[in-house]
Amino acid sequence: MTSIQGILIAGFVIAAIFASTVFRTKLVYRLMALLLFLTATILVIFPDVTTVIAHALGVGRGADLVLYVSLVTGIDVALLLYLRIRDLEQRISRLVREVALRDARHITAATEPESTEKNRVTTRL
Repeated sequence: MTSIQGILIAGFVIAAIFASTVFRTKLVYRLMALLLFLTATILVIFPDVTTVIAHALGVGRGADLVLYVSLVTGIDVALLLYLRIRDLEQRISRLVREVALRDARHITAATEPESTEKNRVTTRL
């Protein structure tokens, strides 16, 4: 094992521990993260496997295959994050509107009895 393999494996272990704490409530996410880190560790320990897979898929080198997969994954993650942020912004806007309407109703309800009392006194005279 080379030194870079040891560094990468240590990084994967740290990332796996971090992912398990972040995804502690979602079992599916923890299992996906575990599968990802195990696959990455296996590919670091046996780098020729990527070359074999790359040749089977018609790619020249294993490094090119890793680059292509990383590029597609990065674009997918960016799009998913964008959709999540857009959804959260819409939820926040809806909540702000609801709170503003509720507060406006509360203020209106608090001032209405006074004006109603004045109308009753005026009509009795």
